[in-house]
Amino acid sequence: MLFCGSPLVLVFSLMAGLWWLAAPGPASAQRGGKQSARDLFYAEAGLIVSPDTSHKGKFAAVKKSVVAVALGVKYRIWKVVGGAAAEADPAGTFTQGDSIRLGVEINDTGYLYIVRRQSSGRWRRVFPTPEIEHGNHFVRSGVIYPIPPEEGLDLSFPSGTERLFLVLSRSPVKNLEVLVGPRQPDNTVSAAPDPEIPDAVVETVRALASPKDLLTERTPGEKAVYVVNRTGRPDSLVVVEIRLSSR
Repeated sequence: MLFCGSPLVLVFSLMAGLWWLAAPGPASAQRGGKQSARDLFYAEAGLIVSPDTSHKGKFAAVKKSVVAVALGVKYRIWKVVGGAAAEADPAGTFTQGDSIRLGVEINDTGYLYIVRRQSSGRWRRVFPTPEIEHGNHFVRSGVIYPIPPEEGLDLSFPSGTERLFLVLSRSPVKNLEVLVGPRQPDNTVSAAPDPEIPDAVVETVRALASPKDLLTERTPGEKAVYVVNRTGRPDSLVVVEIRLSSR
């Protein structure tokens, strides 16, 4: 398994690799309605059956099958204390001033965007970040993306809750491309402030993914959350709002 970020993340990558070896094998290629988000995340490409609405009359119920991967994201939350990171329960409570880092994995290639809501009501970019692959937002499977890679996000709980909005898509999302800055040369980081987007843009992107297509599963043993778009379509989109509560 590959990793991106600082040398500190190597420890996380190795730990994740050991867990991977111990984890159950991928689910059956045929995707049934009973499969969990975790099943779909680890499943190899298989048959995804969907209604074909191009027929009318007696052919209206005809279905078609395609071979695809159900696009999914898995994330963990690490608390960062004194430069060391430890896994935290995403559904647990946090304290103002806690510092956190996301560990994000995907099961296919895609484009990743993460923003954080500010007290002003606008959303500031968290990913892509110049510290990871020069600000590239194209992401791959088999990689743990530590976000942010060096320091944590200090929690301030604007409006009582910390809110992060994550979007994973098979192709660039036009409304979010403003978050992608120019590629930075080696050993340089832009001094420009991270771009922001208004609530209206977040809500527009949220509406692009039908809630019935998204399957979410929290696995307490792993302290991880899986969110999968079960359709397997080329235009698949995964949207996740991560809300952290304070004590």
